[in-house]
Amino acid sequence: MEEQIFCDGIGRIAIIGGLVRLDLFTYSPTETDANGNPRPVLSHRIVMGMDGFMHASEKVVEAVQVIQRARQPQQQAQPPRPQAPPSPPPPPPVQPQQQAQPVQTPAPQVPQWPPHAAQPAPPPVQQAPPAPKPQAPISRPPFP
Repeated sequence: MEEQIFCDGIGRIAIIGGLVRLDLFTYSPTETDANGNPRPVLSHRIVMGMDGFMHASEKVVEAVQVIQRARQPQQQAQPPRPQAPPSPPPPPPVQPQQQAQPVQTPAPQVPQWPPHAAQPAPPPVQQAPPAPKPQAPISRPPFP
């Protein structure tokens, strides 16, 4: 083995033209998001055929099973956590006097991970300017 590649995770998996593309990311030590968290940055891309990807995914499942078996004795050795007190019962339902109309809420938008520079950020929401006040009509001479 000549080279090792480190990544913090897989950001996106795309299947294009019969090839599977795995975008690997690392957290930037200098760039942060709006909350001050390190920003994920695309570092490498693995491209493989679908058969190779299916075989690789089987190997990943095997590794996950080994990790889960290794963690089981550790989880059993930990003392049980104290349970939180039971929550109070919910209040009784209020009987509406009129038939309530269902409220439609927009579905949450799922951000793409990691964000790509090719996709511009949505424009900021701006408030409409106030309507102009009516003024007296301007009299003009008729056109000749």
